[in-house]
Amino acid sequence: MMTDPFDRDLARLAQSPPPATLDRLEQRVATAIDAEASAAGGLSLRGLAVAGGAALMLGIVGGGAVAGRSEARERRVAVVMLDAGLAPSTLLLGR
Repeated sequence: MMTDPFDRDLARLAQSPPPATLDRLEQRVATAIDAEASAAGGLSLRGLAVAGGAALMLGIVGGGAVAGRSEARERRVAVVMLDAGLAPSTLLLGR
């Protein structure tokens, strides 16, 4: 029986033990992450307050600018018309 080289190599990999370099890999990664986090210092309450205040001010200013430009326009909308010439779904788009 002829086997595909790819299948043969996969079977060989499945039968071989995992490399020793994978031993305790998760623990080493978690230790490295903890070391980086403690070196960075973490978040301060003052920094969070400043970032939250800045985001709030941007929201207020941006919302006010958009609200000042928008106007309420009266538009005649016919829900059912026989001679509309358009599909009813286009009424949702305001056309």
